[in-house]
Order: sequence, then C-alpha cells, then structure tokens
Amino acid sequence: MTTEQTALALWAKSGDPYHPLLAHMLDTAAVAWAILEREPRRTRHLYAQDWGLPEEAKGLVAFLTGLHDLGKASPVFQAAWPEGAERLKAQGLTWDEEVIKESRVAHGVFTELYLKEVLKEYGFSPRAARQMAQGLGAHHGFQAQGEELKQGRRHVNCEPEGWNEVRRFLVERLHQVLGAPCQKLPQGHDPSPEAILRVMALASFADWIASDPSFFPYAGRPHPLSPDYWPEALDRAGKALDALPWPSPAPASPKDFQELFPFSPNPLQKKVPELLAGAQEPVLLLVEAPMGLGKTEAALYAYHLLQGRLEHRGLYVALPTQATANGLFPRVKGFLEKLGSKAPLDLQLQHGAAALNPAYGELLERAQPQQVYEEEGAVVASAWFSAKKRAMLSGHGVGTLDQALLGVLKVKHHFIRLWGLMNRVVVLDEVHAYDTYTSGLLMALLRWLRTLGSSVVLMTATLPKAKRQELLKAWGAEETELPPYPRVAAFSGGRHLGTHELPPGSPKVFHLEAAPVEPSSLAEALKARLPGALGAMVNTVDRAQALYQALGEGERLTLAALLDHLGRGPSSGPWQELHALREEKGEAIVGKRLEDGTLVFLLHARFPAEERALREGVALALFGKHGPRPERAILVATQVAEQSLDLDFDLLYTDLAPIDLLFQRAGRLQRHFRERPSHLREARLLVGGIEEEPEFGGELYWNRVYEDYILLSTWLSLRERKTLEVPKDLEGLLEEVYGRRPEGFPEPLQGRAQEAHKKLEERRQREAKTAENLALGEPESLLSRTDAASLAAEFRLDDEAEDERTQRFLTRLGDPSVAVVPLYKGENGYFLDPHGQHPARLKGKLAKEEVLALWRRAVRLSRPPIPQVLLGQEPPPAWRESGLLRGLRPLEVGRAFPLKEGGALRVELDPELGVVYRRG
Repeated sequence: MTTEQTALALWAKSGDPYHPLLAHMLDTAAVAWAILEREPRRTRHLYAQDWGLPEEAKGLVAFLTGLHDLGKASPVFQAAWPEGAERLKAQGLTWDEEVIKESRVAHGVFTELYLKEVLKEYGFSPRAARQMAQGLGAHHGFQAQGEELKQGRRHVNCEPEGWNEVRRFLVERLHQVLGAPCQKLPQGHDPSPEAILRVMALASFADWIASDPSFFPYAGRPHPLSPDYWPEALDRAGKALDALPWPSPAPASPKDFQELFPFSPNPLQKKVPELLAGAQEPVLLLVEAPMGLGKTEAALYAYHLLQGRLEHRGLYVALPTQATANGLFPRVKGFLEKLGSKAPLDLQLQHGAAALNPAYGELLERAQPQQVYEEEGAVVASAWFSAKKRAMLSGHGVGTLDQALLGVLKVKHHFIRLWGLMNRVVVLDEVHAYDTYTSGLLMALLRWLRTLGSSVVLMTATLPKAKRQELLKAWGAEETELPPYPRVAAFSGGRHLGTHELPPGSPKVFHLEAAPVEPSSLAEALKARLPGALGAMVNTVDRAQALYQALGEGERLTLAALLDHLGRGPSSGPWQELHALREEKGEAIVGKRLEDGTLVFLLHARFPAEERALREGVALALFGKHGPRPERAILVATQVAEQSLDLDFDLLYTDLAPIDLLFQRAGRLQRHFRERPSHLREARLLVGGIEEEPEFGGELYWNRVYEDYILLSTWLSLRERKTLEVPKDLEGLLEEVYGRRPEGFPEPLQGRAQEAHKKLEERRQREAKTAENLALGEPESLLSRTDAASLAAEFRLDDEAEDERTQRFLTRLGDPSVAVVPLYKGENGYFLDPHGQHPARLKGKLAKEEVLALWRRAVRLSRPPIPQVLLGQEPPPAWRESGLLRGLRPLEVGRAFPLKEGGALRVELDPELGVVYRRG
C-alpha cells in the first residue's frame, strides 16, 4: 500500500462513512482562512506582525490551525475505533496492543510531541516550534502536563515503522494546498506570547465549526486529494460563518452623536471625539464622573469612533453584576440598531442567568436563518454563540466582568475568551466596585487587552486615587497630573493624549438624616414618609427580609393583580415587558399591598433565578424612569439595586456602607427630573448607623460584608455632616475615608482603628498575592507549566464546573457558595412546586423544557454549612448530562443542616421572602 493510501485511511471522525483526518485538517484550515478573511484589516495586520510577514499571514495561520489534530495520527487514537483500526491494519499500519492498553493519552498530547519536530523541518526556530506545538496541543482547553507528556513519549518511542511517513504526508499535503506559506517565514523568527495565543485560540474556534457535521458532512464531498476539495471546503466554511452569523465588520463612517442618541451631547460626550481625534493606536479612555452624567452614552460613542478609526472588531461591556448587565442590555441593543449595519450584528448577554432575560430571549428567537438575512441592520443573538465558552467570540456582548476575567485564569479554554476580546473595545463599568483580589485580576486583564490590541473605556463614579494609579499603570499609561473631578482622560501607546475637566453640571445636594437601624423602628420611619416612591437599601438579605416583614401584613400581590391595579401605562419599556409576561407569570407573587394601599416589594439575590428576574423587572418598571409610578410604594433591596440600575426614589434609606458605595446608592435618589410629593421635594438620604456608637457586627453582620476599618472611617466622616453635594464632595470624601490613618481617629477609637487597619492590610496583601499568583499577569506566562497560575490548569478546572476547587480559583474571593434548585418532595419523587404539579427528575434523559425549568429555579446560597455539604456531593445523573445543570445541586425544601455549635440550619422557600434560613 502507498503512503498516500495509508494516510487517507486515518480517521478523524468515526462513522459510516468516516471522515478522514486529512479532510478534517483541510476543513479546519478552511474555517480559519474564512474567519481571517472576514476579520477587519487591523486583525489581519496583527497576525502578519506576529510572524514578521510584510503582508498577509492567512496561509501560515490556516496551515498551523489545520495541524491541531495531527495527534490523531497516532496508534493510541486510531486504535480507539475498532472499524477504523481494522482498516488501518489492512493498510499495513500496526501498533503494540499491550502498550496501547497501558495508558490512554489524549490526542492533543501527541499533537504537541509531533509538532515540536515537524515545525522545525518547516523553518520554525526551535523556540517557536516548541511554543506553537504547546499551543496547538491545547486546542481542547488545556496544555498537556508532565505525566501526560511522559506517557505520550513512551507511546511515541514504541511506534512501529510507517507512522512518521503518513504524518509527513498529511503535513506536506496541507502545506502544498495552502501555497507553501512556511517558505515566506523569516529565518529564526520567535513569535510573541500573544502571537501563540492568536493561533491556538483560532485553532479551537475553527475546530468547533469544522467538527459540526451540519456544516461539514462526511458524505457527498470531493475526495480529500482532489483539487476540488479545498475550494469546496472554503465554500462550506463561508456558509458556516454566515449561519453563525460571523459577519465581516466594515469600518463605519462616523455618525454624529445625535444620529445615535435622542438628545444633544453634553460636555462629557462632546469631549470624547476631541480626545480620540489623534489616536493611531489602541486607547485607554478614563471617565470619572458622577451618576447621571451620561458615561454610558459617552462610552458607546467612543466605541463607534474607535471602531471606525482603528478598525476594532466589536464591543464588550463588562459590569459588576447580572442585574446591571440586564439593565444595560436593551440600551446597547438600541445603540447597535442605530448604527445601521448592513450585516446582522450579533449581541450576546453574557452571565449565568442570561436566558432568563426577556430582551435576550427575543433576540435568540430572531436568530433564525430565514430572518437573519432579511433584516438589514438587525441585531440578533445567535444560539451558536450563546454557549458559555463561545459567547465571548460574538462580535458584541454585554455581561459581567467575571466573563472577561476568566480569560486571565487558566481554566478550560481561557485563551478563547482572550481571543474574543482581541482588537475590540472593552468597556469596564463601575471599576471601583471590586475587592483587592478581583482588582488584581482586572489589572492582569488590562495588560492583556493592551497586548492584544484592544481599546478600553474605564468608567467610574467614585475611584480612590491609589486604585486609579494602579489601573493606569497596568495599562502602561504614563503618570500624569489630572485635573479636578469630574474629568475624562485618554492614553494611547503609553502616551497621554489629553485630559479635560468636566463642568459638574447641576449640583445635587442630598440632605443627610440619621435613621433607626432596628427593622420595626425603621419600618415605622419609612411609612411616616409616605406618600411617595421610597427605597431602602440594606447590607444583608436577612435584614431585607426582616424589614419587609416589619412593614406590616398585607395582601400578597401577584403580577396580574399589579398590572390590573396600575393599568396599561406607557406603550413601551419595562412596564409593557411585564404585560407581555402576564399569561406565563400572572400568578407569580411580586410583593404585597398593605391595608392603606401601600405597595411593598422585595429584591435580593436569594430568590430563585426566574423570580429574581421578574422582581427586578417590576422594580425597573415602577421605580425607573418610565412607568406607572405608584403613589405609595416601598422597595426593600440589597446591593443588587446599588449600581447601574436606573432606579429613581423620592426618598432613600441606606444602611451605613463604605463611602463610595453610599454615593452609588445616593445616585438612585431623585435621579431624574419629575414632580415629587410636596414633602419630598428635597433629596433626603436616611442613613442607618451614623447616630449610634459605631458597632457593625453581631446581628447586623455589616463587618462581614464590608471592612470594619472602612465602615469606621466612613462613620467618622459622616457623623457630623448634614449634606452631601455631588460632585463637589465626592473626591474629597473618598480620599478622606480611604486615606485616613488609625491615628486620625478620636482617641477612644484609635485602638479599635489600629486593629481593624491591621486586618484590612493583611487581607489586602493576601488577596493581592493570590491574584498575582493565579492570574496570567504577564503574557510571558501563557505557556508556563511551572508558575502558580498553572495550578488551575493542573486541576483541569472548567469555568462551568461547580465544586470546591473551582470556587478557590475563579474571579471573586469570598465565602464558598453553591447553586441549588429548591425541590419539594412528594409521594412520586421531587417537584419544582409545593403542589406537585411540575416534576423534577433526577434520573433519565431530560427534555430541553425540563432542563430550562430546573435551571430557572436555581439560586446561589453561601450560608455555612450548606455549600460545604452540597459541593461534596455529585449532581444527579440526569443533571450531569446538561451543560446548564451540571453545576447545580438539588436541595429539598425544609432540609436541615447540622451546625457545629449544635442545632441545625433549616432552609425554607417563601413565595414572598425567597430562601429563608431558620435555626432550630
């Protein structure tokens, strides 16, 4: 048999007919080629620059991508399918069955081992060959580790004659079909880490598409050696990209601000184009301005200008919470529609509960082939991209910061996330909102974004000077003296492009007033301020539940009853979205109505996901900018309502919190111009905990949520104040609170301050060190197998997994937590509801509708010992088969968890209160 015939007998995909390995290599190369053809010119320039080529690197990159599965040309892989193995043996290729049985080694390991030698033969330097082999061997998510490589080498050393020859044939055939691109490779060129990442991520992306038989069927295609195969594979690749969709983002001609937004630009928004006018390289735009000054519109307009000027390939807006991402999603969708693109623009909502968002669900339904290509300028959400690992590849996204930060942690396919952010505009909102550990990961992300050619917009209302300097340093921006707050500054290529001090706009004065902390007294104080639309933001879920109950007994309010009570309201917006849910969710409890007609609502993170999403929609509809504003209403909420949600209260109560978060909460007080009740025309901020002696522990639990030292410093700064003026007081108070030393406290408090400060510094140092160890802080650590960041890779952590190990390595430090589905036990198994109407199966194959029904009921719990117990248990068999469910654990409502100190913690689910913990 000839080498050519034997090589064609190697299989990549089993079946009848099977798909030859050479065919799959060509298919994958064709997808990579087609992707690069559709990328903006700047992306292609980055690839060419990576390899020292004057023009295109398309052929070289497609060749490397096609080599990703060379490890399948190994005895271990080929022996795994009996029919294919027999065919190979008939061609004369053999192997030692005993060696094969000794250990199973993944084909990616063999890809690395083979390519280290093969690439050197094609002109790659030894270093480039080694690194590229490592990268391509990781195309299924992880680099090979020491023991795997050791076992792989043993297999390679035991290979009989013939295997090298068939592999050489495959490589050379691929090389020739692609026009022998390695002949143009500069001698001795060593690629940068980002060059390796760009190829290894593209290989995974292309492999996912080329492995889909609906795009690349195994039958009815030209022979792999036919000259017709490559053109046919390219044609299929183009059609596959059309179906995703993966459009070619052409630079848009710049539009005036008023063409994209229904109002004239304010001073901030006018300064953005001035600052960006001279940008020739990726930009970092820093926007420090108070709430309500149009930062979001400024960031979106900056994206539009940079996309045209620098040929960026897309947009990702990263926010601190799911709630803030949900709130911004429709605004970004509306903005993209105004751009008037001829090709459909894909927009993904990227967080764990995205499918519960009605606006996102509507986009997913629109992403049908017959509709996608009929709507010019449409915005859709492709179901292909909505899988967690692929979502960051979509051209446009709104989601949580965590989704981006997973790119700098060595979890499975982390490099795909970084590639998705390459040459994009990444908007990082509320950058003040993160602890030391998450901020450390954020700084690593900034370094990678600059390295990968992305522009960044950093937005914050409240940022201490020290943190601002850290973020600018991570980007590589030169230190410069900035004008007073509020301001906007731009940096590019390490240079300071310019800074503008912004006019403060209309100053807003918040009148401070001490309020009781005890729930029943606080409830009476709030009811005494009615009528009006009042808000209460408290620091813990337990306090929110207690305050809600203390406001009094009332009639349970269903969504249908609420809609009937307040009528049709505005013709569009959140209120009409609630009307659209009436048939499906009409009987859901959303709050209560007191005897005097006051409507009371509760919003926190301990509701099952679909209930939380509904309550969030109710809050936005009734307390937002547009909606049938109730005459008498109170929303009790935790931090989920603190940032980026467009809520507008006539009067606001808040528990004492760090000063920057108090300013954030105050941003929800009289946010918009509207008629207020006569007794509430002054913006009055009630603060609990500033009148009493500073005690934040015990049942309050505040010092477990926030640092005792920062609370103490905030208390000291506010206790004598009667007003807060924004923006005048903002920067000064931030620096005062965060810059205060223990000796700056009154003498009676200095001992406590010194102890609290010591704990704060120790925690910061621990978190900073943890972030430094675990993050890919520098591009040079991408392929390292020895640094601390590789620890996660050794554990083979998947960002979709839920176990004790993943929790130690992902994007937020804190108490362990577990996502559960509360279930009710009946005579015939478990149910999602107490009436036994909706079964919840733990075994067997679940239908799609069953999976979604379970997932919609998920809620994350962190109270010990619940996570410690449940994370030690495997998910039910039926749930392990689903990507959505494998991270969840069933929790029987009423289950009691024994406590170390005696007694038990019982978990209940109340339709008004959410998950409730009862000790007994």
